[in-house]
Amino acid sequence: MIIGGALSAIALGVAHYSRKRIAVPPSMAPLDRGQAVRVHKWNADGTARVEYRGTQWNAELAAPDIARAGTMYIVATRGSTLVLSDRRP
Repeated sequence: MIIGGALSAIALGVAHYSRKRIAVPPSMAPLDRGQAVRVHKWNADGTARVEYRGTQWNAELAAPDIARAGTMYIVATRGSTLVLSDRRP
């Protein structure tokens, strides 16, 4: 059991190290970037609820000086939050 535990710990370390070295190729860039979304409601703190892919998402402005509009464009994602701009990237 001790040998099996030691080998599994070593294998876990190797898998973790090799996972960090794998880079995402440019061809696999986020498909959402540049897509238009319709804003349902703007909040005072600059966040919004938007409709995208047939459901509601949380969104925030890429920068505080960006004008709020009814149609915005996705420039990035932060977890499950869409980052928006008034110009298509």
